[in-house]
Amino acid sequence: MSPTKEDYLKILFELGGRTVQVPNKEIAGKLGIAPPTVTEMMNSLVKIGWVSYTPYKGSMLTDQGTSYAKKLIRKHRLWEVFLVEELGFDIHAVHREAELLEHSTSNDVADKLEEFLGFPEFCPHGGAVNPDRMEEQEENTLFLPKVQAGDHIIISRIVDDKKLLQYFKNHHLNIGDEVVVEEVDEALDLITLKKPGFDKDIQISMTVGQNLFVEKI
Repeated sequence: MSPTKEDYLKILFELGGRTVQVPNKEIAGKLGIAPPTVTEMMNSLVKIGWVSYTPYKGSMLTDQGTSYAKKLIRKHRLWEVFLVEELGFDIHAVHREAELLEHSTSNDVADKLEEFLGFPEFCPHGGAVNPDRMEEQEENTLFLPKVQAGDHIIISRIVDDKKLLQYFKNHHLNIGDEVVVEEVDEALDLITLKKPGFDKDIQISMTVGQNLFVEKI
C-alpha cells in the first residue's frame, strides 16, 4: 500500500474512525487538503476493503483497515521512542522522522525494534504502542472538549504535531498532569483548567483542545 493511503488509515483511526463515521471535511482539515481529494481517496480505500464510506456522512475503518492502521501506528510510535531515547531527538522533532520511517519498516524489523527498546508501553506523546492497548486507550480516553466542569482528569495523550505540542507546553499542560476542569464555555470556545501547584488558571481553546486526550480520575 502507498504511504499516502496508509496516512489516511492512520488519520481515520486517530479521529475515531474505528467506531464512528468521520466526515471527509474533518479528515481534509487534519491533512490540509481539499475535501474532494479525500472523497476520491476514500472511494479507492473502499474498493480494497479497508474503509466503508457513506455519502454525506463520512468514512469508517473496516476490521481489516483497523488492524492495518494499528500496525502502522505501532511502527510510528516505536520509532518515536527510539528517536527520543536512543538518538536524543526532542519530542517536538520526532513526528516527521517517524512518518518517513514507518512506511518502510517491515513487521519483523518492528518486532526487533520493540524488543531492543524493552517493549515500551507508550510513545513520547502518550500513545499506546501495543495494538491491543491502543483499543483500550481509545475506549478510556476522551477529547478534552468532552469534559464537564468539576471533572478531575489526567492528560494521557497529545496529538503529535509540533505546533500543538508547543502550544500545550506554553500552557503548562504535559502528559501525566492531573488537572481540574473549572469551566467549559462553549459560547467563548474556552475551557478553564486548574492545575495543582500552579497558581494561575489555564485557559485553552476548545477547538485546539480536541487534540488533547484525557482520562477521568
